[in-house]
Amino acid sequence: MTDHHFDEIERQLLRELQTDARQSNVALAKKVGLTEGAVRRRIDKLLKTGKFRVVAVGDPELLGLQTHAVIGLKIELTKIEQLSEELAQMRELSYVYETTGQFDIIIVGFFASNDRMREFLTHKLAPLAGIVDIDTFLVMRTVKRSFRWGERVAPTDPTDPMP
Repeated sequence: MTDHHFDEIERQLLRELQTDARQSNVALAKKVGLTEGAVRRRIDKLLKTGKFRVVAVGDPELLGLQTHAVIGLKIELTKIEQLSEELAQMRELSYVYETTGQFDIIIVGFFASNDRMREFLTHKLAPLAGIVDIDTFLVMRTVKRSFRWGERVAPTDPTDPMP
């Protein structure tokens, strides 16, 4: 059975790479208390097993994507999985979530303009079979955008689920 959880060294490596993914294995080794070779092997294993990926993330606005929308979808229950897969293939969407509550699926998209978003909604989304209702939320201002997951809020908090 494969362990899908991060051990403490893997967590430290992830935190360090989230801070600066360009730092050397030598620098990482000093920070986590391993040899450069051990760090290299750990990172290679983490990448091969899919525990994490190293990617460059551009600012959507600087990439010309001025319109950011969160879209809630109410779906016929028998179509949720099929629609989730179809939506996941759409390049305009960055996130596709199956959810509980008011919406069955929530999607997040970035568009060059309001007009491009309108075209997406009317020409790509609306024709999909199984969508009962669409509710679109335009993001007025992004206050925080973080890709730092897996960090403790307070390391001494006994209710913290992070080991």
